[in-house]
Formats: sequence, structure tokens, C-alpha cells
Amino acid sequence: MIRAISLDLWKTLILDRDQDEALRDRIRAGAIREVLGEHGVVVSEDGLYESLRHIDVLRRDVREMRNWTLTSSNQIGFVLTQAGVYPSRDLVDAVLPRYEAAIFQLMPTLVEPDAPQLLADLARHYPLSITSNTGKTPGRVLLNVLDMLNIRMPFTHLIFSDEVLYLKPDKGIWKLLIDANKLKAEEIAHVGDSYSMDYKGARAAGLQAILFGRQKSLPAETLAIDSLSELTTAIEEMNR
Repeated sequence: MIRAISLDLWKTLILDRDQDEALRDRIRAGAIREVLGEHGVVVSEDGLYESLRHIDVLRRDVREMRNWTLTSSNQIGFVLTQAGVYPSRDLVDAVLPRYEAAIFQLMPTLVEPDAPQLLADLARHYPLSITSNTGKTPGRVLLNVLDMLNIRMPFTHLIFSDEVLYLKPDKGIWKLLIDANKLKAEEIAHVGDSYSMDYKGARAAGLQAILFGRQKSLPAETLAIDSLSELTTAIEEMNR
């Protein structure tokens, strides 16, 4: 019996346009250059930008993400080091607010315009959690994004990888979700767009799983939906 629902964030609830993150890296590179300039350090903005883009290349491999790409501070330290600048705590702290604020200059959009109402309706029947890997924008900043998009209120628990230091599909993040809800693993259904990280990751940890977005070439038994509006029916079918 499903008693609670967990949802992924990116590409399940919110979405970037194709070049948004690259454009944000341009904003971040300019901000880092300006902060360094205020500290008497001159660096190439293009070099900073290339280092920022390289982080995303590394993040495609979850094994790399578990190391130094997980938090904003470590990412900034990498970029400074690549520019030949010693990443002192004071310098990283000076860069951090502007690094993390880039998302507000180029906001993501909702995957579904009616998501606020759909989530509110779901929350009347099930406790809702977000279980999400983060990138260059940490969970505490994403909370403000959720507020601005009017989708934060329905959620009881919010689990972000940069805060708990586990990444999907690691079983550690699912254990935290289970413990937060005080339920058995099989009583929670996780919904997300990644077959490997969300669907298989949740199933490997004993949770139920629903793939957001039907995809070709997946096992026939994969349960999938294309809209949050389908979620209640999908869970009712799972509970039969």
C-alpha cells in the first residue's frame, strides 16, 4: 500500500531550456571575475567559463559527483584552482553568494503549468517529498526557486544531495527518505524522469517507482506517466 510520494525535481517538476545552464555559467564566470578583481586578482573570464562547463562534463559520471562536484564551495574551489588562484576560505565565501544567485537571473520553468494545483491535490491524500540531486544550485537556494514557482508548500520533506551528501541512486539518500517519512520502503512511491537514478535507484532500495515520461526501449513492466495528473490513478492501480 502506497502511503507517501517522493518526486524528483529537475525534468519532473521544473525544467531548463536548452542553453540555460550554459548561460548561467556565463553569469557565474563574470561574477567570479568581478569578485577576484575586487581582491586584486585578474583572470580570464573565458577560462573561468570553460572550467564551469567542465564541471557539468564531470557530473555526468555519478562517481565524479560523489567527490568534489557535490557542493557549490567545492565547485568554486575547482574553478579558482584551474585559474591559478588559491581557493582560500575567504575568497570562496566571497564568490559563493553570486555563484548561487545565478539561477535567479535565468529561472527554470514548470514542467507543467498546473503543477501547483496538481501537487496541492496530491498532498491532500499523500505526504509529499522531494528527493533530488543538485548541480551548481544548492538545495537551500532551490527552496527559494520552489517558492517563486509556487510549488514548495505541498512538500513535507525536502532531501537535496548537496545537503545530505548522498546522490541518487545511492541507497543512502533513499534511507533518509524512508526515515523522514517513518514508513516502510515499499510504502513510498518515487517519481522521476531518470530510469537509472530515479526508477532503478528507488526500486533497488525497496521503494515503489514510477517513471516520469514514457520512454522507448525500456522493460515492458516499467510503470510510467506523462503528467502529474496521471499519478493518482497510477498509485490507485498499484494499491489494488
